[in-house]
Formats: sequence, C-alpha cells, structure tokens
Amino acid sequence: MAISAEQFSFRQAKPDELDIFIDILERAALWMEANKLNQWIPGSFVAPKTRAHIENTISIGNAYFIIKSSPATTSDNKDDETIIGTFTLNYTDPFDQMLWTDLVEDWSDAVYLHRLVVEREYKGYGLGPKALHFAELEGLKRGKHYLRLDCMADNKLLKAYYREKAGFKEFDDYPGERLFGRFERPITATLP
Repeated sequence: MAISAEQFSFRQAKPDELDIFIDILERAALWMEANKLNQWIPGSFVAPKTRAHIENTISIGNAYFIIKSSPATTSDNKDDETIIGTFTLNYTDPFDQMLWTDLVEDWSDAVYLHRLVVEREYKGYGLGPKALHFAELEGLKRGKHYLRLDCMADNKLLKAYYREKAGFKEFDDYPGERLFGRFERPITATLP
C-alpha cells in the first residue's frame, strides 16, 4: 500500500516517551556501525549523561518525533500514529557554541538540528528534507536566520548529502578530540 505525504507529520516528544526516543537513536547507531558509517556509537544514548541530556531536551520542548498517521481503525475515531523518526532542535546549547564561535560572529543566530533519524523502512519518502524545512520554520518563529548542523568529519556519505542534496555550505571541520563537519544554510522558509 502506498503512503501519501499527508500521512507524515512532526510533534514534540513527551517526557514519558524518552525510552522510545532513545531506542530509535540506538537502532540507528547499530545500523551505522554495521554499515561502517562513523557517526554514533551504539550504547552511547543510554549512557547516563547523554540520556539526561535528551531527557532535558524533551522537557524543554526541543525534541521531536516524525509521525506516520493511519486512518482510524478503532471506535474512538482517532488516527493511529506510528513514531518513525526523531530530531532535536537547539537554540542555546553550549555544544553548538563550542562548535561555531570560531566561524561566526553570532553563533546564537541559528537553529541547530541534531539527532535526525528516519527508521530504515521509511527511507525514500523525503522525510529528511521535510524535517529540515520544519526546523527552518521553528527557527524563523524564534527570529533565527540560519539552520546549522554537524556530523562526524569522516562521515563522507552524510557530508555529501548535506552539501550536494540539502543545500548546505560546508565549513572547515571543527578540530577537537573528535573532528566534526559543520554545515550551514540560510533560512529560506516563510511562515504561513
């Protein structure tokens, strides 16, 4: 059965959905490791410090799920929803400040996208670009002018996607304990 674009949406993650959020990230990390993509380390999202960071991101309303809705099949007439992906948006995170202050005059003039994952069986529906557009709209609501993100510097596949398909400008890698590729594009979305 075909799935229409209208069946996909985004919503904020709820505090009682922390484990669902982390499970999706862990599955993605395992897939990346199995496919020799250097990005996330399996087990890192369940580590207490990272778990607490994600929990805080959820509590302040900056963690999102990608949702697939199906027509109601129960008597309550509510659409059934399936969580099929994640991402977070940051506006004042010290990590982003660390990564960007050597490049830009005002690092706080951007929305920062992190932890974008679409479950493997939903690849090919254009959900990555839709999430990027959603992030732009959220940034625009907060007066931001740029969408920024990062990835591991040696993740050639992801870097090529951001640069060649998603329209991001690539900056020099951040030279730290781990090298990070850094990407930026101006917010071009307009509010309805």
